[in-house]
Amino acid sequence: MKIIIMNRRKLQVFLILMVLMAILFGVGEMLKGQLKSVSFMQNNIKALKTFEALDGSISYKLPSEWTTDIKSFPGNQIIYHNDFTSKDLLINGFVQVWDEQEDLKEFLDISKKVSEGQNKIKNYKITNIKVDNKEGYLVKYNMNSRDIDYTAYEYFIKYKKGFIRFSFFTKSKDFKEYMKALYDSIVKTVEVKEA
Repeated sequence: MKIIIMNRRKLQVFLILMVLMAILFGVGEMLKGQLKSVSFMQNNIKALKTFEALDGSISYKLPSEWTTDIKSFPGNQIIYHNDFTSKDLLINGFVQVWDEQEDLKEFLDISKKVSEGQNKIKNYKITNIKVDNKEGYLVKYNMNSRDIDYTAYEYFIKYKKGFIRFSFFTKSKDFKEYMKALYDSIVKTVEVKEA
């Protein structure tokens, strides 16, 4: 009889732990969407403007008070390019769509070797990410340009015809850790409509 009582207690404790884990998971899922808006509020961003590339097959949002400049490049590799600068001029960068069928990881490895050969980057780190159910990579590094140190966060998201690139550059002396949450939130606004 004693063995049965101990097993019941273990079962009760186990069930209580499972219920608590389910509750924590549910609360975490509810908070996920709200964290995005918190990072925008923390950075005093009141509204987002939607941009579309490739006849609306790719869309993303940037803070409406940021300045943007859509450019075109010769050739067929970069098929969309939009430069942006934050209102306070601390964040610069661009969004690009590349028509590149080469393996993305291989492309990034080659880019890293070229940059390292020119002694332009240090503290290079690449991690896997997933955005809009698409696989990709986050590349973080520091670079020096014209005797100014920059902290760079670049997001590369694979899609059927190539990849989407979000690049954010901030002077290292002005970089704050909360900026990564802002970058993540902006990148998560991307939507790809593939037929």
